[in-house]
Amino acid sequence: MKELIEISFSPVNAFFTIMSIIMLVYWILVIVAGLDPDLFSVDFDSADLETNFDNNSPDLPDRVDSNSDGNGFMKIVEYFNFDELPLMFILTIIFFSMWLIGINVTYYLGIESTWVGVIFLIPNFIFSLFIVKIFSKPLSYLYKQVNHKGEPEIDFLGRRCVVFAAMDEVKTGQIQLNVNGDPMRLSARSNTNEKLNAGQEAVIVGESVDKKYYLVEKFDY
Repeated sequence: MKELIEISFSPVNAFFTIMSIIMLVYWILVIVAGLDPDLFSVDFDSADLETNFDNNSPDLPDRVDSNSDGNGFMKIVEYFNFDELPLMFILTIIFFSMWLIGINVTYYLGIESTWVGVIFLIPNFIFSLFIVKIFSKPLSYLYKQVNHKGEPEIDFLGRRCVVFAAMDEVKTGQIQLNVNGDPMRLSARSNTNEKLNAGQEAVIVGESVDKKYYLVEKFDY
């Protein structure tokens, strides 16, 4: 145990040891104090949004413009399944993976140089991303089944909404609607070959097979 502690808090591994402890404390608070796991969640789909609608519209909140790197970023996000779990799940897997890999490599290879440890961070991080990819799917399924908030599921089908970011049948955008007085944004795609622009009214007609986005059509009744 003494040797494990020394290796864990060596200059090479100290950061990941501390972050792993922070993650552990966070999940204890989630279990004991009922802290919301979605508290620090990030909507990764927003990185791929594109809109020409007026940012100062009174009907929609302000938003920042997306950049041309959005599509590349979203491909990385989707490949490693970052959009399957809340951010804290992803960070927990990454930090614990890097900590476990770091202490084992330090112990078996006898790495003591801080610079060698810094160089090793890159392959360590990449390997940890693949660990996230492996565990995200089963963890995502369990997370959804538990229904951690204890709230009834909302049936969005048939609800009217406003397009928040442009979309078509292959490009994911966002829609906004009010549920019980609270504004909500959802990822969506057009259910037809018609492009929907920000500010247009639409109606939710379905959901994708993988449940990552909703299908909407222009509301013109």
